[in-house]
Amino acid sequence: MKNKLRATRLPLALCCGLLVLAAGHFTLAAAQDEEKGIRAEEFLGTRPAINTPKRNTPPNPARYKTATKLASGTNVTTPPEGLAFAQVGVTTWRLRKSTSQDKTKELIEGDDEEGKAEYTLERVQDGAPLAVGQRVRLSIESLNRDGYLYVIDREQYEDGSFSDPLLIFPSSKNLDANRDANKVKAGRLISIPSGKGRSFQLKPRPGDKRQVAELITILVAPTPLVDPTKLGAKPYLPARQVAEWEKKWGATPTKFELEGGLGQAMTENEQTAGANATAALTQDDPGPQTVYRVAIKPENPVLLSVPLKLKIY
Repeated sequence: MKNKLRATRLPLALCCGLLVLAAGHFTLAAAQDEEKGIRAEEFLGTRPAINTPKRNTPPNPARYKTATKLASGTNVTTPPEGLAFAQVGVTTWRLRKSTSQDKTKELIEGDDEEGKAEYTLERVQDGAPLAVGQRVRLSIESLNRDGYLYVIDREQYEDGSFSDPLLIFPSSKNLDANRDANKVKAGRLISIPSGKGRSFQLKPRPGDKRQVAELITILVAPTPLVDPTKLGAKPYLPARQVAEWEKKWGATPTKFELEGGLGQAMTENEQTAGANATAALTQDDPGPQTVYRVAIKPENPVLLSVPLKLKIY
């Protein structure tokens, strides 16, 4: 009997050892993939196909690096059981004065004493502090989910509190011109603010509280969340409703940064797609500077928050 027990335990121990080795190998492989970076086509493959495919070359040779530390036991390529990955691309553009070498320029109203001047938009790192008074624009793309986009802005203060949530996209003006103005899919680039030659300036309002950031909350929902007939000139949302959405749908994202993207100027195709709702980016166009990936239930909306930090002296 003792011999039989030993005979049955040996293969079991051997199997356990093999499983441990396999798991270690899998973790090592995942870490190596993370070090090598993720090919852009993994994020951009749902965009419209390129118009003139290049033979024997990938649609987009760019790569992304993981910019957040992963929790133990998680993987960048496989969602937990019962969940699915949703991916949203965000690019923060800094406006700077154009030079003769710039291919894309926009005429933008400057300060009162300056008047209109030509500016070029260039990529900045996600989370990098921005100077007070800096002019910026955001580009948002839902990379693998069709749905309805909502963008909420709140001032974030040093004490951890926030201002009332303001819905900055869509606006009643957007929806009056196009009832599907906030309907998104891969390749559809939404500019905040929308339209060529537009930007917003980071200027804290005077008050008792010290502002440290603008918190931009992005939602992509399978069905409309807000009644467009109730959108006014200043469409503030109930803070309780936004808090409920965050509690119900919020998830910690994994963040990926485009290698070599920082400082790159906006391309003509990005400029056109951001200003024209009928234009779309293709797989051959640059990807977003930052890709946020969340593991959520397939039927749930995507919800994530992006802080635009202020450089406080």
